[in-house]
Amino acid sequence: MLQTQPRPSDEDWYSQAVCPETDPDAFFPEKGGSTADAKKVCRGCPVKDPCLQWALDNDERYGVWGGLSDRERRRLKRGAPSEWVGEPRRLPAIAASTVEWYEDQDARLAG
Repeated sequence: MLQTQPRPSDEDWYSQAVCPETDPDAFFPEKGGSTADAKKVCRGCPVKDPCLQWALDNDERYGVWGGLSDRERRRLKRGAPSEWVGEPRRLPAIAASTVEWYEDQDARLAG
């Protein structure tokens, strides 16, 4: 298990992230463990969108980044139009998809 969260090199947004103040185990749970606590932290993070974009651009395969697990990021990439996938810094499109995903999850949980 990872003891510290990986630090993206030369990324300005990381210094504004909320996650360094949180237990890294929440972001990198054991297989089958809950990601709910990490996602709750991400929801209030001011750099959630650049974090998600970094994970997508760098094919990050572990942990919660930008409020999404690896599985959720893979689904997002598969469902994204081809001009988004592999095109770094297309954050507005990814951010819109993330907002839609959260809205769907909230509706499902309320439902």
